Amino acid sequence: MELLSKSVFSVALLCFTSFVLYLFNRFYVTPQRLRSKLRSQGLRGPSPSFLLGNIPDFVKFQPKDIKALTGDGKATHDWARFTFPLFEHWSSQYGRRYHFALGTYQVVYITDPQLAKEISLSTSLKLGKPFFLQKNSETLLGKGILTSDGEFWAHQRKTIAPEFYADKVKNLVHIMLNSAKKLIDTWETEIEKQSGTANIKVDGDLQSFASIVISETLFGHSNSKVINELQERFKRLERAMKTPILVGGIPGLWYVPTKSNIEKWILKKEIHSRIMHIVNEHSSKVEVLQSIINGAKMSAPGPAAVEQLIVDNCKNVYLAGLESTANTAAWTLMLLATHPEWQDRARAEVAEVCGESLPDAAMLSKMKVLTTVIQEALRLYPPGPFIARETLEDMKFGDLEIPKGVGVWVAVMPLHHDPELWGPDPSKFNPERFANGIGSACKMPQAYIPFGNGPHICAGQLFAMLEIKVVLAIILSKFSFSLDPNYIHSPVMENIIRPGHGVNLIMHRLTK
Repeated sequence: MELLSKSVFSVALLCFTSFVLYLFNRFYVTPQRLRSKLRSQGLRGPSPSFLLGNIPDFVKFQPKDIKALTGDGKATHDWARFTFPLFEHWSSQYGRRYHFALGTYQVVYITDPQLAKEISLSTSLKLGKPFFLQKNSETLLGKGILTSDGEFWAHQRKTIAPEFYADKVKNLVHIMLNSAKKLIDTWETEIEKQSGTANIKVDGDLQSFASIVISETLFGHSNSKVINELQERFKRLERAMKTPILVGGIPGLWYVPTKSNIEKWILKKEIHSRIMHIVNEHSSKVEVLQSIINGAKMSAPGPAAVEQLIVDNCKNVYLAGLESTANTAAWTLMLLATHPEWQDRARAEVAEVCGESLPDAAMLSKMKVLTTVIQEALRLYPPGPFIARETLEDMKFGDLEIPKGVGVWVAVMPLHHDPELWGPDPSKFNPERFANGIGSACKMPQAYIPFGNGPHICAGQLFAMLEIKVVLAIILSKFSFSLDPNYIHSPVMENIIRPGHGVNLIMHRLTK
């Protein structure tokens, strides 16, 4: 009996010691080793605290409101220093590349154009999506095309991307036009109620417009009880997911049964069931949905995994098609409202190209002024502030060797505002810079990355650009608009870059 007790004690002691050694290696040895490798190459950065890394620094440097308009009545577009003050502070201290820690997770931050180009154009499957971002986004996006890695990602990309090529997208213009008409009807009704002029918060209505378009494109319809329930739960889940992304470096936080996490888990199940209801009812009628189903059957092992991958990619396509389009359209309207000369030029082009007709794909391709306006809006207000990757093996970019398991963040805003690339006025709204294409606008075209770059470039960028052009062309043909004098310019990071206080416009119905 005594021998048995000693054996049990020895096993327990061995297990405990192994666990302690694992924790010591996981939370101290490995982070120190990675930081040492980065520092040995001259890469500097702020000193981290134990376990939390530099998260306390982010707490100290909170984003600030850009309280008002600048003296000339136009919003300041150099907003990153307000929204991401700590990155601006560190860049001034450590230069165009440095490292910091989110909890125990090490990140290399890049604003060097040449290095950013090499990273974003890399075709290596050794450069994947950050693990902690995958965990943070798992409830919202699962393991779909936006979050997966390696061969699994490559197969999904190969299956889904062709549905958003130009020859397919141009056949979706009628869906975009029908949704835009509903938006116009809503605004015209509001303007009539207010005797010809109305103050309208456009960002919410643009979300509704984009929701109809992506629902029709992905599911084949947009007006049913199940679709409405799905849209409502997506909104609730997105609100629940607004926990600061930086806390994702704290290991295991996503498993803690907090009130917020429990809400996310419930919404995830409800969204899953409603998507599968739509799939079972309508899959044979919609090409995009059928491609997602076929891709899942070819790459996922077993019925349960197939079903989960179908749901995950439906969520990926739906949210990607909703968020970036609606927000870019809102930012573009804000810019046109504060630059009436460009509003007039874009409106004149729409009238010249379309006359009394609604735009079709051929007409939209001729709208060069409107294209440059949208491109400039995307430069100043890109959907995402970073292109985040992680080294799945040791990798080398330029003279920088990055060990396995380190995050690599390419900062979009510093690249989009670099005077060495864009000339002396990078913070000025000037669509003319794109008049001869991106290659003439920027000394290094690969530094213009609102949709990413290289093999990971957004598969739906043509779809998004066409959708934005449709809704803006219709709006310009029906209304003139100016910015609400009480507008507060405050870009915030909530999954993507949004107008923190919304975009309110004073809308006037154009007379014939």
